[in-house]
Amino acid sequence: MQAVVFRGPGKVRVENVPEPKLKRGETMVQFRAGSICGTDLHFYRGEWTDLAVGKILGHDACGQVVESGERVAVIPKLFCGSCRYCMNGRPNLCERSEGFMGFDRDGLFSELIAATRRNLVPIPSNVSFEEAGILEPVALALHTFDLLSPRIGEYATILGQGPVGLLMTQVAKASGCRVIALDTEEYRLKMSEKCGADFRINPRSENATRRVKSITKGGSDIVVEAAGLRETVEQTQKLVRKAGRVALVGNFSGFMNLGEPEEAKFFSVVVNPMKYSKAAELLSTKVLDVKSLITHRFPLSEFKKAIETAADPSKRPMKVILSR
Repeated sequence: MQAVVFRGPGKVRVENVPEPKLKRGETMVQFRAGSICGTDLHFYRGEWTDLAVGKILGHDACGQVVESGERVAVIPKLFCGSCRYCMNGRPNLCERSEGFMGFDRDGLFSELIAATRRNLVPIPSNVSFEEAGILEPVALALHTFDLLSPRIGEYATILGQGPVGLLMTQVAKASGCRVIALDTEEYRLKMSEKCGADFRINPRSENATRRVKSITKGGSDIVVEAAGLRETVEQTQKLVRKAGRVALVGNFSGFMNLGEPEEAKFFSVVVNPMKYSKAAELLSTKVLDVKSLITHRFPLSEFKKAIETAADPSKRPMKVILSR
């Protein structure tokens, strides 16, 4: 079978690899669609170096169970289902986890995928494979705002309007927040308007901190950092009000010069498998939209072209979809 194999920074190939052998409790899934994520780009560019050469890439994908034809999304986080965190609805923090598929284990960009049954989520009949191939950032946004506990009418400032940031914007709006979107690219800010942003700020053309404080009369109740840059992480403490809440969603390792934010709460977020079913439901009922985020499509066999496109800002990529 064919799979996307990581051979080092800038080196990914679609190769013929052995079919996975099912272990006890596993089911074989045939890949139908998936999407390239920012983390895949970090590995491709060599910005993150903890992915072993020879691993299969991909952690956001869906397909069909080989035996039954059932349409399912695959949760990449491996969890035991019985530790104290799993039993309390937090399998993302599983004590006995074997990691993530696409990071610690072979990933999902493969013609066949061996997955445990508890890692499979049924896809509603009116949700396409393409949409189900973008379920991970939807689940991430839902979990983030559950942790933030937004109140109707609060201000939510979202730093970064890539695919993750745009879904944060949608969930913030659906939660009753007044949304302020920040990004340095005008085309992304235009997309944020379609996703419900009430205010749009380009830090290249105006003082973002001053504008946010002016809009909110002192500081945003909620701040979500979805860009993963040192300057945006450190900017969060300037944007949040006293006793506000800050979710660090992007890469923030080593970027923790947060000043004195006066009782504001800061926390990181790890996607929770328990949110996948709700994510699929909200796509089915059209409360949330991922179709508008799709900018490019490629067959799985053309993964190299796909990731080169995702890595090329001149092509204005948002979600690059792979299909088979």
